[in-house]
Amino acid sequence: MNSTNRGMNRTFIFIIGLLLMVVGVAVAALSLLPAFRSGWQATAPAIKRGVDDVYAASPMFSTGTSWIGLGVIALLLVLIAALLVFIVKQGRGRTRRLIRDGHTENGVTIIDAAVAEDALRDALSDRPELISTSVSTYDVRGTPTLNVSVTARRGVSPKQVSQTVEAAVHALDSVLGREIPVVVQIGGGFRARTTASTRLQ
Repeated sequence: MNSTNRGMNRTFIFIIGLLLMVVGVAVAALSLLPAFRSGWQATAPAIKRGVDDVYAASPMFSTGTSWIGLGVIALLLVLIAALLVFIVKQGRGRTRRLIRDGHTENGVTIIDAAVAEDALRDALSDRPELISTSVSTYDVRGTPTLNVSVTARRGVSPKQVSQTVEAAVHALDSVLGREIPVVVQIGGGFRARTTASTRLQ
């Protein structure tokens, strides 16, 4: 739940992973396969001469410097800038402010997201049907939204877990005096299978 496009994330990870895999395979082949290493040693000089010829045939004015080299540098700079933007955008969408009431004659009321997060964690921490609880707050299209992620014990009904979380959220709404949008994620998995189960009455 952040502002970074999920498709862009996956595409970027796929491209980087593919490049790293190709480089890794090439390095492994050079180290482990004598025939591949010999072929590369025989081909590398010809490749270098071809690159040098291309650079020599593309001078930039009278500087003697190839515009291809400058283009590669510019492309790398653009790539670095794009990577920096991508890194900075990771994790965005989180907000520390849950409620901000408009100006009144008594001033402005601001409630930090940590208040609601701590309240929900405390309310759910002692529930026997839950192994763990994580609460965070995100800004979704300008609206602060709570993201409640819980891990249920093995054998516990998701409906029961949902009702437990819903009751805690309604209690929080009563305290805050308004309804807060909430996204609930219920998980189980390895931790649920390896943790001792509790019989619920």
